[in-house]
Parts: sequence; structure tokens; C-alpha cells
Amino acid sequence: MIWTAISRKFDGRKMFFVLYLVLVGSHASSQPADLTEEARSFVATAESKLSSAEDSSNRSDWLRATNVTPDTDWLNEHLEAGRTALQGSLAMDAQRFDGKVNDSVVMRKLEILKRLARVPSASASGAAEELAEVGGRLSTRFATGSFVINGKQYSLKDAELALARSRDPSESAAIWEGWRSITPPLQADYIRMVSLANAGARELGFPDLGAMWRSEYDVPPEVFAREIDALWAQVAPLYHELHCYVRHRLNARFGDSVQPDSGATRADLTGNMWGQNWSAIWETVAPAGWAPGFDLDRALEDNAYDPRKMVQAAEGFYVSLGLPPLPASFWTRSQFTRPEGREVDCNSSAWTVDQREDVRVKLCLRVTASEWPVVHHELGHNYYMRAYQDQSFLFREGVNNGFHEAIGDFIALSAMTPRYLKRLGLEAADFPDESGDLPFLLHQALDRVPLLAFALAMDEWRWGVFSGEILPADYNRAWWSLVERYQRLRPPRSRPADAFDIAAKYHITDNVPYMSYFVATVYLYQFQRSACRIAGIAGPLHRCSVYGSKEVGTKLGKMLASGRSLPTRQTLALFTGEEKADASAILEYYAPLYRWLKHQNTGGRCTR
Repeated sequence: MIWTAISRKFDGRKMFFVLYLVLVGSHASSQPADLTEEARSFVATAESKLSSAEDSSNRSDWLRATNVTPDTDWLNEHLEAGRTALQGSLAMDAQRFDGKVNDSVVMRKLEILKRLARVPSASASGAAEELAEVGGRLSTRFATGSFVINGKQYSLKDAELALARSRDPSESAAIWEGWRSITPPLQADYIRMVSLANAGARELGFPDLGAMWRSEYDVPPEVFAREIDALWAQVAPLYHELHCYVRHRLNARFGDSVQPDSGATRADLTGNMWGQNWSAIWETVAPAGWAPGFDLDRALEDNAYDPRKMVQAAEGFYVSLGLPPLPASFWTRSQFTRPEGREVDCNSSAWTVDQREDVRVKLCLRVTASEWPVVHHELGHNYYMRAYQDQSFLFREGVNNGFHEAIGDFIALSAMTPRYLKRLGLEAADFPDESGDLPFLLHQALDRVPLLAFALAMDEWRWGVFSGEILPADYNRAWWSLVERYQRLRPPRSRPADAFDIAAKYHITDNVPYMSYFVATVYLYQFQRSACRIAGIAGPLHRCSVYGSKEVGTKLGKMLASGRSLPTRQTLALFTGEEKADASAILEYYAPLYRWLKHQNTGGRCTR
């Protein structure tokens, strides 16, 4: 019909020309429209709205965290619901630009926008409000959780301290189980949160919330999972030798009836509520006569350190690298110690309240050696926040959460070295020379290496829950299966059928991805190796302190200032010259200890 009409009206050349136009027009209409300018305008508007919502939410969240009451809970939940709804709405709108933008910066911002909410809500009416309400209940019930043993009430902080000090297996088991008595009532809300969050993630184009979290690292989720497996394969031999050695020492202390010299280790005997840090049992597992460097607790006391002075010392390290001092408001608005007369969330954290100069820390500090690296760690967050404050809103964040955790931890490595402590006058008669390297490394390994296995178990559990591979009826069994597989730990006694033991960790109830801590541990040693090279410091990595190196500060500052504007690999290369995470720096740092552990573990004990 069309060809007949055309042939009646036009000659052959005209007919060919018309046919050409028809075909070109048809082809053009099949191509995606270029919406770059529209997308650019959309992103600018989104950033303005999100920045305003962020300021309000940050302030209400700070109020709730430093004064937990029904009123602050209510205020925080409602503002958080509004922010979550805004994030969800903008993320949904952002999808219409998929494949239709020719500006790489705008494309990156659109991808960030889609996963901006750590726990996205679905677009259904009331979904954001319900998600905020469920999340608020989980957070508050955890923050205010407590239990009673022999008439004494324990908060989490009390329980952690008591478990670290206990050397009585019966008492350790009671404290460990006591804290987990608060978790069964949390399970119903957690199940609902998973359903709500998965619905939100799917609307954004992700299979589930776990896949959305893994996409943060600028590679496909399945590629990231494979990279994590490869990193674990690098460090697992060190962890297994450390575990085997510790289990043997616990067996020697408590006997076969408490801890056999084979199989999994009792989790409560590690001295840590989650078995992610074993330094509390140093006296039990270290050889006779060994000391972990020197008595930093006593040195802090002798030098009249209080919590504020500890924070000032940490600031001094960053300033020595050429980074600016913290603003005056930091010192007047932060919480350094647990206040009297009100309920607070005592989990250590760093904040930027106005996304600019109003940075703060929320701490419940005690003047102890264990808190010394914590202070340096939290200020790492603050310095990162200040460095990228001039980026636009969607780039005003760490390139991934692992980076944010690694910055302060890398500085903390230098902050625990004899060279640095001597500069501060924190030395005593037992201050170590190089003969103390093995004790120091053992203590450092007990402090940091177990976290790798814990982080892997925790987030593999969550990935399974979010994907539906782990169902609610199997939550606890699946959790302990992963704990035994990676951590090689077990509970002191068999657990009740209704236990929800993984929720004993704050990061579960508050939906904080824990894989960032795994990646951060890899990054921090990689940063340490690179920083020592930049500073021109030869010798063992564990003795290197980059305090005072302006060269390190310049390169570090450049990486921090880039925020989230560049992909992970490019950001990593700004400081290290390397584009991929590499756990070989961990093995290099602990090489003398690894050789020693293998020698101690001869006799086939570690195969059982």
C-alpha cells in the first residue's frame, strides 16, 4: 500500500530519497534519546534537596545518639523517614536516565544516587515510614539493652569489659550468653526490615539489598564477591596459624573439658563479645615473660592523660602530616566521655553535622591502651570528612566505606610504634627495642587479624539472608555454620532454637555493612606499606611510623579530597600507585610472626 502510493506520486530518485528518510527516521527513533542536559539539571536539584535533608537528619541523629529518649527517637524516626523517602523517590527518578547520558560525571552521580540510601525503602505508600519505624526500634532496643547476673545489671559496655577481664570459663559463658538474651525479641523486626529493604533495592534494579551493598565498590556485585574470596585466600593461612596457636594455649590453661586442643574454640574464651579481637587474653596466650611492647596503660596514667588529652594527641599526628587542626567547634560539641544522667549510644563514631566544618566525635572514652588506637581511628573519619567538604553533595563521601574505616586505622598503626610513642614521651623502663618485635606483632595480630574472619562470616550471612538463601527459621544455625567455617569458633553451650545471636552486634540492628571492615583491614596495611615507601623509611613495616612526613600528608590529602568523585581503583592509586586491593601487605607486616607461629604449631595439631 505504501509503496504503491509513493510510486504514483514520485519518480525513482524522489522515491529513493523518501525511503532513505523513512529508514533513517526509524533507526533514529530506536536509539535512546540524549538526556544529558536534563540529567545534569536533575542531579543539581537532587543534590540541593539531599543536602538540606542531610543537615536536618544529622542533627536529629546526633541528638538521639547523645540523649536516647522517646522524644529524640520520635524526632529522628520522622526526619529519617523523610530523608529515606526523598532518597527513594530521587533514586527511582534517576533510572529514567539509564543509557541516555553522555557525561561521565553525571553518570557516576546517578549511579551513586541509586544506592545512596544504605537501606532503601520501596515506593509504596507508608513504606518509608514503616522502614524508619522498624529501624528505630531495632536501634533503640539494642542501644538500651541490658541483662542481669546475680543481681548486677550489665550494659553492653559493662559486659564487654567484664568479658575481657574474666578468666573464669563459667563466668565468661554467663556474660557472653547474658548479652545474647536481649536479641530474640529483635528478630521479628529484623525479618520485616529485610522484606522492606529488599523491596526497595529491587525497585532500584538490584536483585536484593546485599547485591546493592556489594555494588558500592565500583565493580559488579559478583566480581566483588570473588575479589573478597581471593583476598581471604591470601590471609587465611595467617589466621589459621594464629587460631591454632591460641586454641593450644587455651587448652593448656583450661584443659580438655573446657577447651580441647582440636576443633573450634569457645567464642567466649577469646575475651571479646564477638570473637573479633583476641588481645584481651594476651596474658593467657603469650609465652611466659612476653610483654606486648610495654605498659601503655601505665604510661598514659603517669603522663596524666585524660580523654581530651588522648584526642589532642591524635589530632597532633594528623597535623604533623601537614593537615589542618580541627576547628574550635570540634572541642566544644563532641562527646568524649559517657555523660551522667542520660542514656546515650556509646558506640564510638565520627560525625560531620553540617557537611562542612562542624565535625565531631561521639565517644565514651576510658584512658586505656585499647582506646588509644580508637581515638586515632575516629579522627581519621573526621579528617576524611573535612578533606572532601568542597566536593558536590554526591561526591561528599568516602569512595567506599572500607576507605573511611582504613584511614584512621592506618594512622593507628603508626600511633602504636615505639618511634611515635617515644616522640610523645610515652615511654618507660620496659620500652621495647627490636627484641620485642615478636611480642608486639603477636599482640597486634590478636587485635586485628580475627576481625577478617568475623567480617566475612557476618556479611556472608547477611548476603544469604537478603538473597533468600537463608530463611528466618535457619538464621541461627546458618550463622554458627559460618562462624565455625571462617572464625573456627563455637558457642560455650548449645544455643536455644529461638536464639538470634548475630543480632548481638550493633552493625546488624543498624544495618551497617561489615565487609567494609574486611576491606579496610586490607587497605590499611596497603596504605602503611605505601606510606613508608613515600616517606623513604626502610626496615620492617611494623616499626615504620610516618609521623611528621609532609610527603605522606600531601599524597594522603589528595586522595582524601577526591571523596567519591573517582572510582575505587583510581582513588586507591592516588596514594598507593596500585589499583587493586592487595592483602600481601598484611603478610609482609606479620612475616616474622607467621614464621614463629608455624614453628610453634608443629606436630600436626593445626590439621585437627
